[in-house]
Amino acid sequence: MIPFVALLSINFSKEMVERLTHIIFNFLLIMLGCSFLYVILVNPIFARSSGLFVSYYINTGHYGLSLIVLSVFYYFISPQNKIKPALGLGLGLFTLLISSARSPMLAGAVLVIIMFFYINKIKYWLALAAFIIVFIISIYYLRYSAFSTEYIVRIYDAIFEGNGYGRSYYLSKGWDVFKNNPLFGGTTLFEDAMYPHNIFVEVLMSMGIVGFILLGLYFKDLAKFKLKYIKENVYYLPYFLFFVQYLVLVQTSYCIFANIEFWCFSAVIISIILFCYDEKIKSYDSRGNTTGDH
Repeated sequence: MIPFVALLSINFSKEMVERLTHIIFNFLLIMLGCSFLYVILVNPIFARSSGLFVSYYINTGHYGLSLIVLSVFYYFISPQNKIKPALGLGLGLFTLLISSARSPMLAGAVLVIIMFFYINKIKYWLALAAFIIVFIISIYYLRYSAFSTEYIVRIYDAIFEGNGYGRSYYLSKGWDVFKNNPLFGGTTLFEDAMYPHNIFVEVLMSMGIVGFILLGLYFKDLAKFKLKYIKENVYYLPYFLFFVQYLVLVQTSYCIFANIEFWCFSAVIISIILFCYDEKIKSYDSRGNTTGDH
């Protein structure tokens, strides 16, 4: 709890965020590079693998997606240096594939759609539609071919059979707990120590309407977000994308206490929004009160 409060108290200026982004990119590049060597040379397991990390394979897949996001980001803002972004993109894709997790792929699709809305050009939408069609057809035929893997089977089950591997059962069960205890909630975990795999249902299940209101109060400053905050400083963009990425994760996996990345990036993004909002107020006040009557 203390680290999240500390993040909320930091003023994420443009200069700080720019340096922080470089550090995160280099850290992920080195760590996933070491993980790549470990998988290739020491432990060549290419199905639902966490690589070098002791974390859950889903987290590992999201680390790969985060590196992909930063690699694409640096490719466009630093076109003169393409080697590191290309290397990061390759390592990110490799990590995503060995994790065999569907959550980072879903999050990646959401991020692509958001960026396409941001760019909003018809040729990109047509390319995305064509890619989706080809992807779905490929998964359908690969599922019953000699090239079928566990990852392909899991994606096929999700697309064509709606198989969430028990998630829909726990989601429904969590909703039932909330309906029986709507004000303060009922239990934090089920009898088998499982959870709803959805942060909003989990909050309702464990803390009821009261807890949901508290969660809403925590995120209330998201309403202050303006698109110009990103346009005025492009280095804020990865953190908004990271927040969306891990917001997708908490809709499908993990309990409320295990989503460390989500809480970290939610605190960072709230801090960024508040910093930009305060800077806008100061700028407006400076222009509107030039006589010093504040």
